[in-house]
Amino acid sequence: MRWRRGVLLLAAALTLLFALAGYDVSGRLVNGGFVPGSAPSAVTHKTMEGFGGGAPDFVLLAHTRGTVDAPEARRNGLRLVSRLLADHRVTDVDSYWTGAVRRGTPATPAAAGAANALTQRLRTPDGHTAVALVRLHGSAGDVRAAMDRLLPEVMGRQGPLEVRATGQAAALKDLEDQSGRDLRAAELIATPAVLLLLLWAFGSLWAALLPLLVGAVAVAGAMAVLRALTAWTEVSVFALNLTTAVGMAMAVDYSLFLVARYREERAADVPHDAAIQRMMITGGRTVVVSAAVVGSALTGLLLLPLYFLRSLAWAGLAVVALAAVAALLVVPAALSCLGGRRAGTDWFARRRLRGPVERGRWYRLATSVMRRPVAVSVGGLLVLIALALPFRGAVFGLSDERVLPPTAPVASAARDLRAGLPAVAGSPIDVVLPHWQADSPRSLRELDSYALHLSALPGAAGVRTVTGVYVLGRSVMSCPAAPTDPLVRRATCADLADRHRAAAGTWVAVSGPPAAYGPAGAALASSVRATDAPVAVRLAGPAAELSDIKTAIAQRLPYAAALVILCTLALLGLFTRSLFLPVKALLMNLLSLTATAGGMVWIFQEGHLRSWVGDFTVTGTTDLLTPMVAICLAFGLSMDYEVLLLSRIGEAHARTRDTVRATAVGLQSAAPLFTASAAVVIAVLLALASADITVIKLIGVTVALSLLIDTLLIRPLLVPAVMALAGSGNWWVPKGFRRKRPTTLPAVSRVPRPAAPPAPVPSELLPGGRPGEGQR
Repeated sequence: MRWRRGVLLLAAALTLLFALAGYDVSGRLVNGGFVPGSAPSAVTHKTMEGFGGGAPDFVLLAHTRGTVDAPEARRNGLRLVSRLLADHRVTDVDSYWTGAVRRGTPATPAAAGAANALTQRLRTPDGHTAVALVRLHGSAGDVRAAMDRLLPEVMGRQGPLEVRATGQAAALKDLEDQSGRDLRAAELIATPAVLLLLLWAFGSLWAALLPLLVGAVAVAGAMAVLRALTAWTEVSVFALNLTTAVGMAMAVDYSLFLVARYREERAADVPHDAAIQRMMITGGRTVVVSAAVVGSALTGLLLLPLYFLRSLAWAGLAVVALAAVAALLVVPAALSCLGGRRAGTDWFARRRLRGPVERGRWYRLATSVMRRPVAVSVGGLLVLIALALPFRGAVFGLSDERVLPPTAPVASAARDLRAGLPAVAGSPIDVVLPHWQADSPRSLRELDSYALHLSALPGAAGVRTVTGVYVLGRSVMSCPAAPTDPLVRRATCADLADRHRAAAGTWVAVSGPPAAYGPAGAALASSVRATDAPVAVRLAGPAAELSDIKTAIAQRLPYAAALVILCTLALLGLFTRSLFLPVKALLMNLLSLTATAGGMVWIFQEGHLRSWVGDFTVTGTTDLLTPMVAICLAFGLSMDYEVLLLSRIGEAHARTRDTVRATAVGLQSAAPLFTASAAVVIAVLLALASADITVIKLIGVTVALSLLIDTLLIRPLLVPAVMALAGSGNWWVPKGFRRKRPTTLPAVSRVPRPAAPPAPVPSELLPGGRPGEGQR
């Protein structure tokens, strides 16, 4: 309070400095990072650059009203391929007009007739559309820069050809662009709603501005942290959306906790300066513990070997820490400058604080629940179980271009590609036999037998390698023995040998299911790994990536969950000085999260409530990574409210030593705070739900659903019921861990209330008064 103006000036200066440091962070963020860098698929993806193929980074669809074999269409197709090969990031292009062409090789027409067998798969049966598969090399930032250069040049009208783009790199570029547009739209939607809710929650314009100031410091600081992280690691573009939502949520929570404590002290006639001091002793401790608990929930993501999750964890940790520090510095300084009247002890705030606690609606609700705790507990558990049931049918995959709006050009091009050329749109699995060459009769026989087995696997659409082409367990084109036509033999077999043989080894291309990151592709990748091969193989491609991600998460997830659980139990144990309360809080949150996960599957995987949450493409799968972020956020916010409730219950129990009354008093004190906070946070999250990208929509809706379950069912019903059932066991702790002295607040001199005016004398008792006048 002594340096209050200096603190506010410092906060303003730091906000400006942070904003300047992180102003260009959006241009440095990338999309991707879903595959562990040490995974076999990531290593093999680099090895594939030595071959003339592999999964394309993007696909160009060239459509014409005539035929793609017309002379003018062929000339423009060759010109298109030459333009692509001129870029230094393009490694090779596989097109209908040229066949496979590596960079440094001129784009010449492919052989015609029967020799064109391998290029026929790149043209639709009606002859109106041909495709070009383009492969790039470099980091995610290099690929994005190459896409920015290439797509404006090659898309659109090219003579008689109308060219569109799809594929992984094109989808990721659109995701980054759309993410920025969604973030700006969400801010426009959320800002007026948040301002109105803050006025309702704080009851004062000056107090309602405090969380906006705290949020500005936290979000600007987190942007600067993300900008610094981009200097030594890749950071996901979705970190921006997460930073804004979490920063505002934590700023509202912490500001509301502190201002509410200050108002309670002022309502108890504590002087202004002493009220701020007591606010920091009680409310400040709650803020610190809450920030530590929310941070521990996000820390688990750091153990997962995917920079997509790690970058989101760093963003969340930065914004939570900055929100807590900013609240502990800015709120007391601002309250000290504002004074008691403008700080929120106006008529609106006094009206909410007036009256005995027993008359409060939350107090009455808690006592009603605790009179029948068994019935409420069983009923609440049945509701949570019913909500969680859809989670049994969860099918996990990864997102593709279908997370974009259905009208997006990339998404519509992908639909046309699947309809016209399902073999090209299929999920490829690239199998590399490292340092193994099929250059002898024996090795050729081994490779032929291996390819036959792969083509017979469930889900395999076809196999191509040095020895030929295989479909459904039989050879449809054998090399070098079978082709009798010399022209076919020279063209097709030489092309297969050139593309599938390199210094790094031998490449076997397996065509998989249409969904690039679906569970069927992951199952096929697992089957390929389990098939006996001449040497130990390495896999690449979307299906192999999904398989690697599942393996990596399965290996690290138990450790991440154990870290979050142990940190949460330790922090809550130190905070409550109880063994039962932390376990109870953890179990309540796990029940809430399970119900939330069931609702998420019911909405997004099964496609319900699209008219409420906005239209999106139903894929029949649930993204594997995004729900982990949403669940961690929901866990942290729920624990935030749990810390607030336990702090109020613990204070009441220290005064009364009555569990039932302490629980009712604590709920009456905390419920208005976490319901007001939840209303503001849900407004921010529902603004995210208006996004056109499904993964952002999923995060917003899932976390909002979790907060609704928490504020409507868990805190007001299940927590009082379980507290009543546990009784004195709530506060049991071994003797060695008990406090020797209770924490006391500094004594303050109360502000004397003005003496009440004397009661008027009834008129009938006055001289000459008339009976009954005093009763009017």
